[in-house]
Amino acid sequence: MLKKYTVLVTAIFVVSVVSGYLYANSNPYESARVMQELSGELGWVTDLDPVLILFAIFLNNAVKSFLAIILGVLVIVPIMFIVLNGYILGIVMCESARLEGLLYVAAAILPHGIIELPMILLSAALGTRIGAMVLLRISGKITAEEIISTLKWSISVYFRWILPLLFVAAVIETFITPAVLRILG
Repeated sequence: MLKKYTVLVTAIFVVSVVSGYLYANSNPYESARVMQELSGELGWVTDLDPVLILFAIFLNNAVKSFLAIILGVLVIVPIMFIVLNGYILGIVMCESARLEGLLYVAAAILPHGIIELPMILLSAALGTRIGAMVLLRISGKITAEEIISTLKWSISVYFRWILPLLFVAAVIETFITPAVLRILG
């Protein structure tokens, strides 16, 4: 039952990444401005102790993933979460590829992204499923108890799988990804 939502959010994510990449590629000055804004907003993180960076990354991903699940009751929130994150990732990938090359982009994303992205997508899929169930409830096709049961199950998946794997991804992003980039640099 979750498979169709996972496929849906993954497809939306891929389209969003490609859209962000194509936008950045055709609007280099605007995408450079977006990158400067992101650097300004997130620049303070790079000055932190690595352990604090680890917890900042973990907390950011943990909170956003949890909200994507529980705010699924508002129907559109998990989809908007995926669209926004995919679009920004596409812009960052394009700008990074322009400045550093595709190998750099792969090295910057793959070590932690191979764990982090599936957990983010799973969170959005769970939230989207809950949103779809809310729509079914409004039309009288399911009961509120079914939504509550699915919400409880989704939260258990979050604590059992998503949260621990987001922590692993944050450790990799904090300690391994920078080491890989230094080797390439």
